[in-house]
Amino acid sequence: MAVGSRAAAPQKAAGAQSIRRAAEVMRLVAGFAGRGASLTEVVKASGLEKPTAHRMLKALCAEKLLEQDRLSRNYRLGLGMFALTAGMGDRFDIRGIALASMERIRNLTEDTVYLAIRSGYDGLCLSMLEGTYPEKTLMLSILDRWPLGVGAFSMPLLAYLPDPEVQEILERNAPRLAGQDLYTPAKLLKAVQETRARSYAVNQIVSYPTMCGVGVPVQDLDGRPIAALCVTAVVARMPPARIAQIANLLWAESKQVSELWSSLRSISGVEESWRAIAPLSMRETAPRAVTARARSAGMHAADVQIQSSQSMKRSANS
Repeated sequence: MAVGSRAAAPQKAAGAQSIRRAAEVMRLVAGFAGRGASLTEVVKASGLEKPTAHRMLKALCAEKLLEQDRLSRNYRLGLGMFALTAGMGDRFDIRGIALASMERIRNLTEDTVYLAIRSGYDGLCLSMLEGTYPEKTLMLSILDRWPLGVGAFSMPLLAYLPDPEVQEILERNAPRLAGQDLYTPAKLLKAVQETRARSYAVNQIVSYPTMCGVGVPVQDLDGRPIAALCVTAVVARMPPARIAQIANLLWAESKQVSELWSSLRSISGVEESWRAIAPLSMRETAPRAVTARARSAGMHAADVQIQSSQSMKRSANS
């Protein structure tokens, strides 16, 4: 191997590490929502040295991915992030793709339904449909972030990852969960194994004993979790038989969301409109997307009859 090649290897590794750190900083800032995160908060949460964190924040601001509030001096997501996400289109709008499934789940169960995605080492609550049953358990709000594995909404995002990745996440979150006896790495790993064995997550929080949650992953074609669907209800409405029924319903809707997600992502991009006025020699041929057809296929997929609404209600009231 040439000397130059050996010298380039550490530089490439350092570059990759810088990108990972920048991504982690952006996720941390996003977790503070509109209030933004102070430099001190970023340093504490990331483990970076203060000068390193400051340089990274300033560089992200220069690229418009972050911005700094003039009064509070806190950092929050910038306009550049909006521009990037706008280019994702419907193919990555998991919230819109899952909405019809969430509505069906809510209508059948009468309970609150959550949609979560992974954000770094956290589960992020992306969407919620409040149940119609009078007694509710609203422990979670949209944009809340909990360490992966804490709660039935985030456990599926952890449990269906490969073992090495699960171990890395548990080790990374251990300092954040220090002093939480229910969420030690050993207990979370046991919960991961139990979730895999039963094929769904079920959770009752000791500090909130009247609530029960059931969750399953939404998986991509490789079996990796891209999101999670979760139903929460008062524990009196969640006997074992009904928990199993809800888990079956969640899996049926999860598969429909997965199919629609995959079909939209497989569609070729629409040709850029500016090319219509460019000389023919400058144009690039690009097949036009058939987004409407993919949506129709997903929205009119055959319904899977797991449990009728009446049966769900009888189970809840028995």
